[in-house]
Amino acid sequence: MRGHGRSAPHRGEVTGYLFKLIRESIPLTQEQLAVDLNVDRVTVQSWESGRRPFTAVPLGQAIAVRCRLGRLGANTLLLAALDDAAEADLILAAVLDEQVERCDIAEQPLGWSVLTHRLTDLILWAALGQTPTIARGLPIARPRRGPVASGPTLPMDEQRAFFTQLRVLADRAAAGRHRNMLLHRQACFLAGMDPTRAAAGWLTQTTARAHRMTTFRTWSPLWSDARSVVTSLANQGDPEPLRDFIARAHPDDACERAALNYSAYWVGEIPYRHRDDSFMPKALADWHGSVLLRHLVHRLEPGHPFVDLNIHNVWALLTARRGLALDNPAPTRALLDRSVSLLDSDRISAQSRQELASIVYSLRADGLTGTGTGR
Repeated sequence: MRGHGRSAPHRGEVTGYLFKLIRESIPLTQEQLAVDLNVDRVTVQSWESGRRPFTAVPLGQAIAVRCRLGRLGANTLLLAALDDAAEADLILAAVLDEQVERCDIAEQPLGWSVLTHRLTDLILWAALGQTPTIARGLPIARPRRGPVASGPTLPMDEQRAFFTQLRVLADRAAAGRHRNMLLHRQACFLAGMDPTRAAAGWLTQTTARAHRMTTFRTWSPLWSDARSVVTSLANQGDPEPLRDFIARAHPDDACERAALNYSAYWVGEIPYRHRDDSFMPKALADWHGSVLLRHLVHRLEPGHPFVDLNIHNVWALLTARRGLALDNPAPTRALLDRSVSLLDSDRISAQSRQELASIVYSLRADGLTGTGTGR
């Protein structure tokens, strides 16, 4: 793995807490797991607390520990997320580095590859305290004495610093001759998650205004950058830039493909990581669409900040994958129910209403109905 050009401190909050959940999924106590891993209890305890981060364990030992955990019966979803948890800790350490204003932009891990939903979930687990999808619905461990952390959440001062430093990184990535578009858009996207809404004015003044003036004739890296910025503004409470982007930034098939390929990648239908955005406008391949359909349908709610984008993506997905609705009857029935309900909402755009009406008409023409009935 690439370095920072200097020795950056290791962090282990996310990996450590995930390690704890993995241990509890077996289930074993710290003492019992230590015996199985041939380490002492203090080592397991320090991995879980982050005091001696698991991310600092030599690669060979880390692989051996993961294999051992698998043989012991650990939850496979949690175990598969360890790599992303380690990357989340690496990104958190780099963003929170006190030298972020002077660091080499090329050595920022937030700009090394395209984020996925799972990785972003794990970063926000620490930055916001929101439980990631993979950890929801897990059995509650036996009560223990004393206060027990419910997640790897950062202290409030580090949470504030995280969102402030993201804005610093985004500004630096957009400046000078050696602009880093991937770092810029991903820093903007994460900054838009700031629950204090402190990023709204910054996004509008420094970034969104320039993108609104851009005319898109086909896909370019600027398209991806603009998309991240307007979704961030929607998350900060202003849906109009996102609605404008949906209306004017899909002029050809390349842009529609980019929207779908990126969404499929985001939810994990493309099973390998991409180092940049160049995969987005390519032919729709390597993924089916069932996972993406379920993901989008679950987020068709009037109060969702990206509801208009989710509607457009469902419409584009069903247009590109003609048989997808028939192959997935349960999410399709939910889609029809939610679409009919949303048609009466005043919290979606006129374009979204037209696309929903088209979805409903198409599903009914195919003989699909809502409220749990079949074809």
